[in-house]
Amino acid sequence: MNQLRFDSGLGCYSVSAAPDSVWISKGMGTHCLQVQLQVGIPEVGKSAGRLLLLETVLAAPDTGHGPRMPLAWANVALAFNSDGEIRPPTLQYLITNTQLHALEQQRNGDLRLELQVTGFLPQADPARFPAASPVTEHITIAESRWRQQLANLGRTLGVDMVIPFPDGDEPRETAGRFLREAQRLLGGNDIDPAMLQVRKALETIGNASSWRRPTTKTPKDDWTAGARWVLVRAALEDQASGAMHVGLGTKDYKYTRDEVEVLISMTAVLLRVMP
Repeated sequence: MNQLRFDSGLGCYSVSAAPDSVWISKGMGTHCLQVQLQVGIPEVGKSAGRLLLLETVLAAPDTGHGPRMPLAWANVALAFNSDGEIRPPTLQYLITNTQLHALEQQRNGDLRLELQVTGFLPQADPARFPAASPVTEHITIAESRWRQQLANLGRTLGVDMVIPFPDGDEPRETAGRFLREAQRLLGGNDIDPAMLQVRKALETIGNASSWRRPTTKTPKDDWTAGARWVLVRAALEDQASGAMHVGLGTKDYKYTRDEVEVLISMTAVLLRVMP
């Protein structure tokens, strides 16, 4: 338990966070990690006002390789009575897949987090300083409990990859422009036009790369890595082209947003390895 100490007459407020109150759940494109605090409000006079503001920073502690790493921020306002009470505010933090994977990489057994809390009394007597020095709560979550919570996230706990588009290098730049345009169109939910831009990017890669398609006489075991990349690119182009033709197998097919996103990502990967 920590204490937020204010100027004389404004009171001393206790703050604690129970490890079993930490919970992570599915969010909209992210995950929501919540922590419940126990805030002890002392008996105070009118000079303290009736409102306590808490600014909090959730962080991963120093593991010996550098400073602690902030993860997310959350604030809460607590109205209180003058005769003292215990208030249990719940703090909610948005955590990305990338941050969760980083936590897992540094975790060794139990999960350890730090919660920095700073208190303010905005209605306090103007003659008193209305802020308390920050305090840090150390939270330890048992490994078994944390692993169960991660398992409950199911497929939402995926693998995020950041795939940069090349810039300033023709013809990679040309293909990169097609992919950026595909992303722009996808933002407006223009699925087929976005897929057409992906197809153009794949065609550009096919025309510019030095990969050579294996001959029909070359045994599969003798194919070079470049020959295999040729076939990967050709397969992606076929997938990006099928629903735009009137072939019997695909004439009635409708691309989905997920398919366009996957093909944009895979084409960007090809750009990175194109000779």
